[in-house]
Amino acid sequence: MVRNVFLNPDESRLRAGWRILIFLVVLIAMTRIFSIAMVRAFPAEGGTWVWWVRYGIVVVTSWTLAVWINRRYTDKRSFGSLGLAFGGLAMKDFFVGLILSGLMVGVVFTILLISGLLEIQEISWTDGGIPPILEIALFFLGIGLAVGWSEELLFRGYLLQNLRDGIGTFWAVAIMCVFYGIVHMTNPDSTWLAGVVISIFGFLRVFPWLRTGQLWLGIGMHAGWNFFQGPIFGFGVSGYSAETLIKQNVLGPDWITGGSFGPEAGVVGIPALLVGLIAVYLWTVKRQEGAPRPYSTSERGGWKSTK
Repeated sequence: MVRNVFLNPDESRLRAGWRILIFLVVLIAMTRIFSIAMVRAFPAEGGTWVWWVRYGIVVVTSWTLAVWINRRYTDKRSFGSLGLAFGGLAMKDFFVGLILSGLMVGVVFTILLISGLLEIQEISWTDGGIPPILEIALFFLGIGLAVGWSEELLFRGYLLQNLRDGIGTFWAVAIMCVFYGIVHMTNPDSTWLAGVVISIFGFLRVFPWLRTGQLWLGIGMHAGWNFFQGPIFGFGVSGYSAETLIKQNVLGPDWITGGSFGPEAGVVGIPALLVGLIAVYLWTVKRQEGAPRPYSTSERGGWKSTK
């Protein structure tokens, strides 16, 4: 029947492919509307922190709203079932992820410094017209938390989990890792190597969800990576710049250091990736698949499809 091309008779809802297509249309429309509104309301003047805060507001509001609308009316599932169960362990996962990413960027920084591929020019926070501690906090909200929440909700939340419903976990993870790399190839100063390495990093982003069935650990790791990579250690953040505490220059070839794009565009990011994977495994080792999640809901994500 033609009806079955669009509807899954076992679930009484649209098939995964159609749900994703509708979501992408809604997402693009929402992002465009909120971007225009934000540009008119808050011109980007006063420093890079203004740009990042404005960008953060746009992606958090538009992407969260798009996911919520489609999750409720197209997917016919709850928003929280994407892996957003809230509780004490959720916050522990978030802060562990935050700290872990700081250590991971520190590993990259130390490798480059010891090998002579990085030089420190200055350690200071340039006066941006507001108290430094406030500016740092605003950078964390804009470049860290907002992007970490939005991208995890989009990539590891809505898109990955709908793909899993349609084609299974293995292929969903593989496709989303490659897609994640391709998307970042549109960023400034990106290269084909950046796309390849970020595709590999894409598995690090998926791994916390596979281990816990929740997004909080991944959100913390993503937010921490962006924040420590840019405003603290002074690297580029996927091709974008920010005010930094440590002013430094990378000296080696871009295929090693990542150049102005950031360390995730070079092979130097691979050791940090391995550190992250091992740490996530050790942190979640007691949460075996099939065992009750300490902060699970009746509709949880994970290896198995939620019907």
